Amino acid sequence: MVGLGFLMGALSFHAYATARVADPERAHVGAGRAEEVADGTAALVFHGGPHPRWTPRLLDALAAEDVRATFFLVGAHVNEHPELVRRMVRDGHEVGVSSFREGEHDGLGTAFARTALAAAAGVHSGLSEPDPDTPDLHRYDPQHVVAEVLPDADRVIRLHVSSATPAVVGLLVDALPDRRFTTLTGATGRPAALDDASPAEEVTGYALSWSQHHGDVLALVLGLVCAVVAVLAMLRTVLQLGLAHTARRLHREIAVTPHAPPVSVVVPAYNESANIAAAVRSIAASEHPAEVEVVVVDDGSTDGTAEVVRELGLANVRVVSQPNGGKFAALNTGIALARHDALVLVDGDTVFERDTVSKVVRPLGDTGVGAVSGNVKVANRGGLLGRWQHLEYTAGSNLDRQILNALECIPTIPGAIGAFRREALDEVGGISADTLAEDTDVTMAITRAGWRVVYEPAARAWTEVPTGASGLYKQRYRWSYGTFQSMWKHRTALRERGRMGRFGLLYLLLFHVVLPALAPALDVYVLYGAFVADAPWALVVWGVFLVVQTAGAGYALRLDGESLAPLWVFPLQQVAYRQLTYVVVIKSLVTALNGTPLAWQTARRSGLAKVAAR
Repeated sequence: MVGLGFLMGALSFHAYATARVADPERAHVGAGRAEEVADGTAALVFHGGPHPRWTPRLLDALAAEDVRATFFLVGAHVNEHPELVRRMVRDGHEVGVSSFREGEHDGLGTAFARTALAAAAGVHSGLSEPDPDTPDLHRYDPQHVVAEVLPDADRVIRLHVSSATPAVVGLLVDALPDRRFTTLTGATGRPAALDDASPAEEVTGYALSWSQHHGDVLALVLGLVCAVVAVLAMLRTVLQLGLAHTARRLHREIAVTPHAPPVSVVVPAYNESANIAAAVRSIAASEHPAEVEVVVVDDGSTDGTAEVVRELGLANVRVVSQPNGGKFAALNTGIALARHDALVLVDGDTVFERDTVSKVVRPLGDTGVGAVSGNVKVANRGGLLGRWQHLEYTAGSNLDRQILNALECIPTIPGAIGAFRREALDEVGGISADTLAEDTDVTMAITRAGWRVVYEPAARAWTEVPTGASGLYKQRYRWSYGTFQSMWKHRTALRERGRMGRFGLLYLLLFHVVLPALAPALDVYVLYGAFVADAPWALVVWGVFLVVQTAGAGYALRLDGESLAPLWVFPLQQVAYRQLTYVVVIKSLVTALNGTPLAWQTARRSGLAKVAAR
């Protein structure tokens, strides 16, 4: 978020610094301004600049006459020619500011101009005066300029940096041989104006100067990034709308003989006492023709999870307790203890419908299918955060799964519900401890081993999602980080002929890494265009984009048999909720690149899954 703020600030400052002030009016402060100077002195004050052509000539003229003067500079020009400001200070001249842009008179412009001085020459100036009307702005003959100035030579002599000014210096010195030409503070008795700039002023000045110089390049790069984001977003929408129906058609066309094998359901649990009873009861009560055994592996819980399950007294449920070793260890323990070859792995906060087990194992009747993903539904979808996550699951994760099912390269069977053939798990070495996304890791491994992984939308499982922003952030951070780990672990699939390398990893890279990492640039560009760069069409384009996305979300809801009622929160989700996604993806990328490990975390549960799933 800091980076986005800097980006927006840099673009805004560039627009401010390079824009012209409409109808600049100089303050009517002429050479005869009533500011007396000490006897025998003459104060020379120059406004404007530094100018790349005339300022060096003026400085040469002052040096030739051994004269010191005061310069009131324009901040934008200081950033453009800092070497001239450094020469002024080095030659003993006094510097102040008039504004940041020519013709501008406001406090913010003065503050910006002071930071420009700090960056250019490392000085802070207390001098600040508006840009006056002077004789050399109207006459270009040095003789005429001097003639107008001399009658008021006992006051401050004010001129602008122009083509006539360098020649005026020598003429003034010759015309006033009894005067000592000096700075404004030296001639009027004002307090000394120059001091060393603070580090904060210098850093701010450097940042604003960089923005002024490179803002146009930044805007161009940002425009290109936004084009990439727009293309990727539209491509994803086209894929979702184009392939989702294809996936459903393929699902209907799969010739699967009725398959109802005995099933072992493995439930790894760590501090899941709030939901574990409802989860186990729902699984144990499954309407399945063959045996359904439930193996609950308590992985060192400290909240009495194991005792809650034992107190249920269910005949087809076994509870095994072990020291905390992580989710992968709990899963491997349960798989080893399971009696059957059709295995269903489910999280401890998930509630099944009565036919979920039968439907999720049915595709295993095809001998080429090694694993099956079920359809994860949000149980506690009340409230704004719950509705947002419901839309994320339905219009995001599940719709993605439809696309990848059509491409035969599903990269993740969710931990909430998945069926596995034991033979497939044994072939890939079981559940690995290499990543935090053990579900993604094992799914990729099974696909690379030549097994098909399919999606069964009718096998529904209800899970409790985080109810607070903190819990949601932690969960999404772990998921995102684990996905990146899995992608890196299976990167060699890109060199293989299988679909995981050709489609699965590429899909994840484009739409789960590149798109969310770059998408914040689009928001910045819209805000910049609409409110800074005077391009209100940016909001129109963003509105059209939002309408298309909303329509896609509605299609996904209908495809999944859901009500369209939650769609009213979708626009707000795109504005607010997805910012969390951006932060999670970017932070996960940084963490993954640094190789920082994360522990298995569990969100605080409230037991809402059992209520919503009834």
